[in-house]
Amino acid sequence: MGADAALQSFREQLAGGDAAMMKQLERYRSTDEISKAFREGYRNAKNGGRQVELTETSTPEEVSAYRAANGIPEDAAQYPGAFRDGFEVTDADKAILSDFKAAMHERHVPPKVAAAALDWYQDFAATQAQELNAQLAKVAGETQTSLRAEWGGDYDGQIGAAQELMKAHLGDDGFGQMMGLRLMDGSRLQDNLGFVKMMATIGADYYGSNAILTGDIEATGKTLEAQQQELLALRVSDPEKYKSDTVQGKLTRIYAQLDKINARK
Repeated sequence: MGADAALQSFREQLAGGDAAMMKQLERYRSTDEISKAFREGYRNAKNGGRQVELTETSTPEEVSAYRAANGIPEDAAQYPGAFRDGFEVTDADKAILSDFKAAMHERHVPPKVAAAALDWYQDFAATQAQELNAQLAKVAGETQTSLRAEWGGDYDGQIGAAQELMKAHLGDDGFGQMMGLRLMDGSRLQDNLGFVKMMATIGADYYGSNAILTGDIEATGKTLEAQQQELLALRVSDPEKYKSDTVQGKLTRIYAQLDKINARK
């Protein structure tokens, strides 16, 4: 009789026709493992039926018996546990699940306990996501309201200046990724009041006056040139107004803005 057949015969003798006992015995791959499990059961019985808990000094045999008694698989990848239906799983969650199973397996945690811990994590993650999304909407609304109140009719021009500047340097994909970055409070970078105002200021300086900004460099340049020609025409139509500090100041700013635009074409 071969070794496998002998082991199976031994299992059948011990089971005595009890199917449930036979199923339990089939978990052990040798008579030695069965013997170790028997000794562990004997120790449990001596302790009033209480299962012996593992300690730092537990022997490999005790660990093996404990795992077998608690249904802990030998391979962490086979550890029970999956995200429930309806849970929005992220790439980070997938990585966490793999690490979670490995950690539970390493610590000899019974599957039922691990499943309860995984349920808690999903409840916690879902609640966190709801709170962060609510914060995102709140900050976005507050920022837009504040900027519209401050900039008035220049709002679209200011936002266009910031967007065009970043797209010119980051590209459309890079711009989208940067604007979608989530901050610690759950809000997005694109909704941070200080950041938006800073980029709008830089963009306006880069492309020209906010009041005439259209979001297109070439169109902006033409608009500036049109304003320049309109002011220069005052030399004939209204020389006194042309010489005024107001008109001369506007011309100076337009010349400076045109120089910036032409230098970047």
